Formats: sequence, structure tokens, C-alpha cells
Amino acid sequence: MGCRIGRIVVVGGTTAGWLSAAYLAGTLGSAVRITVLEAPGETLGSDADAAATGDVQALPAEMQNDFFDPLGIQESDWMRACRASFRVAARYTNWRTGGPAQWAARELPNGGADRFYDPVGGSRTEISHVALPYYWAWRRNAGETLEPLDRACFREPPLLDARRSPRWLDGRAALSYGWHVDTALFTAYLRDVATRRWGVETARGSLGRAVRDARGDVVAVVTGQGLRVAGELFLDCTGTPADLLAGALGEPRAGEADRLLCDRTVTLTTPAGSDAGIAPYTSLLAAPDGWLWRMPLLDRTGVGRVYAAEFTRPEDAARELAVLCGLDPEEAEVRHNSLPQGRLRRVWVKNCVAIGGSASLVEPLDTSRTGGVLHALRRLVRHLPSAAEEREAAVDRFNREAECRHRADRDFAQLHYAFGPRRDSPFWSEQTARPLSVAVRDLDAAYRSGLPLSGGDLRHLTVLASLDTGLPVVPPALARLDREREEAAEQIERIARQQRILGETLPSASEYLTRLHEGASRRSGRAGDE
Repeated sequence: MGCRIGRIVVVGGTTAGWLSAAYLAGTLGSAVRITVLEAPGETLGSDADAAATGDVQALPAEMQNDFFDPLGIQESDWMRACRASFRVAARYTNWRTGGPAQWAARELPNGGADRFYDPVGGSRTEISHVALPYYWAWRRNAGETLEPLDRACFREPPLLDARRSPRWLDGRAALSYGWHVDTALFTAYLRDVATRRWGVETARGSLGRAVRDARGDVVAVVTGQGLRVAGELFLDCTGTPADLLAGALGEPRAGEADRLLCDRTVTLTTPAGSDAGIAPYTSLLAAPDGWLWRMPLLDRTGVGRVYAAEFTRPEDAARELAVLCGLDPEEAEVRHNSLPQGRLRRVWVKNCVAIGGSASLVEPLDTSRTGGVLHALRRLVRHLPSAAEEREAAVDRFNREAECRHRADRDFAQLHYAFGPRRDSPFWSEQTARPLSVAVRDLDAAYRSGLPLSGGDLRHLTVLASLDTGLPVVPPALARLDREREEAAEQIERIARQQRILGETLPSASEYLTRLHEGASRRSGRAGDE
């Protein structure tokens, strides 16, 4: 790839930091020397990125193909090491009906339950370049079906209700999925891979200052204890403080207070429920002052609440979260964190690049910060110049793409409020009155006028159409597509048959994961006996 960089320094022993170190070491090979600067007292998985979702976090579906496969690591191996579970979809509850926070779905005016799934695979099926949900909308308007969009167009919903595994017991995959992982174990695993397999070096110390040359490039970082770590490329993986770019280099940060109100999180961990089994999805629950998430592992569940301090006191948010989880508010161990939504004005300055929460942070409705880190690392490798004199165009392009990515993530978060009907509290009234970006306004106009969404906009279709409590919007062109409508009806019937077959053949997520993780325990026990 023509990269002549010989030394890379990753500032921050965070999840993003160790993911960056392992990815770059595996991609660039032994010609590049990589050092991770870990701050004293920095526990694995304790960074600001992880704080947004607590000690359990989500990984994207591309994690295996884009990261672990190139490193030669099997899915079963890292899943066992990180106590991972499956994440087949996001399940939204009570985003269309007002009322107090409760895990049980309320009843919609049409008699249905206020919940829907957004599978990680999204809307992929198209007929004549029109996504399947639009054909469902035609059938719904014509009175041919009463099924909700998600159950008509995706195989996953009834299987997730039954808490089925996305894999059969012989290991074959039936559904697309991501994962939930123990944040500390996942970070430790990345550290082990980076240091043991790829020879990544470590240094200990808190960032004190950056040493720059006449051109303004950083040539070394110096810790508060006097340790000097030299490099040619520096990655800021310190989380939202962005200690290198915002701190040492003074790069300003732009907030999102004019678009998104939530600025705090409170998290806790609960024991795993024993009755219903492990849910293979992330739960996203709307509340009067924000929303909550729930991410289950085999032996416990990470739960959190996102809220606006303007409307809710931290002690009240913690108390209500504990009560919702069936815990004693006086004894529950909760963790409070700020959620400084926004981005650095530039994420690549001279020879320094911010990755993860150092670059940008948006309330975690997508729930997978790691996907953004992987995306940034892939772009970084593509943009690496062979010499400092050649990097200006690459830096400008990288920064533009990072800004576009941040805006897309922000817009995705805001459309959950803008397109939903809730106005039952001061928070929802104020949040839905916030200005929308041009992109969101265009998306709204296109959707409501019946123009079929395509490309990147398809990411939003399931959420948009599911939040819409009126009759679904039908593209006018479908009136002329008789053959295509028949083909779509056959596809929907095929999905229903697959739902029945998979429901009868897939094991429960609990059964699959118990076998997977007990296998690791048995091997560990034998190794200890020897």
C-alpha cells in the first residue's frame, strides 16, 4: 500500500485503542512498530466509549469478517474468551405510546403491542429496486394483511420472541447477527491478540504533553512521569476527553445540544434471568425522559438509561433504573457517566488521528460503537500516505468522511424522536421540537411522499415505517407493478414458511450459548488438572 510509516503510537489502552492496535498490526504487518500508551489505573474496558453502554457492549455483524477472520481467529474462540452472546436485532418497546418506563409493551390504538424489531441485516430484499416493506405497505393498505411490517418482511421476529439461536447446534448459521460482549474481557482479549500475536508493545503513563517539530507534526508524547514515546503516526484513543487532539493539540469540539438533549447515562448490571432464557437481541425502551437499553450475556445483563440532566436528576434516574430492574435502589451499584455528544472539528490533524469516542460520540441508539471504530480504521489504512508531503489530500478527505459519518449517526438518533408520535412529557416535547438536518428533512419528505428509499437511506426504513402509526405510505409506482406485487406476496409467504421451519429446528439461544461456554470451561479445567 506504499505506507512508509515505521512507528505508530496509540494513546489510550481503551477498547478502541486495543482494537486499533490489533487491526493495524495485523493489516500493516511487521514493518510497522506499534506501541500502546496505557494510563496508570486505566482498567480494561473503563474508557469513555465503554462508559456510554456500561460493562456490556454490542459488536456489529461485520466484526468477524472484517476483523477476526483476517487475523485467523475463529468466532467460537473469541466468543468463549469474551463471554459473548448473540445480538440478532434491536427490539424497540413503547416508542409509540406515552406513559411511564416499563419493559412490557403497551397496547397500540389498533390493538397491537407497542414493540417491533429492527434486524441487524436490515431491509435487503428488493423487487424491481423497491424494498419489500413497500410491498407490505401495499398489502396493508389494501386490507390483505394485518401483520406488522417486521413480522411480514423478516424471518427474525417470531424466532426472537421464542429466543431462538441464530445458529443450529452443528454451528451452521441461519440468521445474520452481531454480539454482546463483556467489555473488560473483550478489551483484554484484544490486548492479548495485539501483544502476543503481533508484538505490539506497551508503555505506562498518563499523557503529559506532545513534542512537535517545525512543521507542527508530533514526534513524541511525554507522560507526566517523564517517559518519552516517539512515533510517526499517533492515534488518540482516550475516549471523549480526546486528551491528545483536544487536550495537547487544542482541536475544538462541536457539541450537539441544539439537536439532541440527552447528556447523561446511568448503568448497572443485573443477574441473568433464569425463566425465559437469554434474549438474542438488544432491548431499547422509550421512557418519559429518554430511553433505556438492555444487553444480556449468559450469566448477567447490562442495563442502562440515557437521559437529559435538564429534566431528570441523576439520583432519580438511578433510583428508577434500579426499580425497573427489580433491585433495591439503596443497594444497587450504579455508574453515572456524562454523554458529551458531538465531534472534533477535525479528527485527523497533522499526523494525529482520533478514533472512537475521541473523534465523535452520539447517544448509542445504534448500540455498536465498535462498528464506527472498525469503519474509521479501514478508512485510515486506505488513506495512509507514503510520505508526510503527500498527506494533505488524504487528511482532507478523511476528515470530510468522518464528518459525514458523524452526521449520519446523529441523524439516525434524532429520527427516532422526530418520526415517533410521543409528546407525553417535557423531554419529548422539547426534543421533537429540535431542528432537523437537511438530510433528515429530505428523508422525511421522501418517505411521506411515497418515494422509495434506497442506498444508505434503507438503513432507516424499518424504524421509520414502524414508528409511523398511520396507514403505511405506498409508492405510487406500485400500482403499475402487478407482477412484482405478486412476486412480493410469494416472498412474504416464503418468509412465513421459513419462520415456521426455523422455529421448529433452531435451538434456544440459551442452549447454544451454554454448550459453547461450557466447552471452554471443560477445556480450562482439564488444562488446570494437567
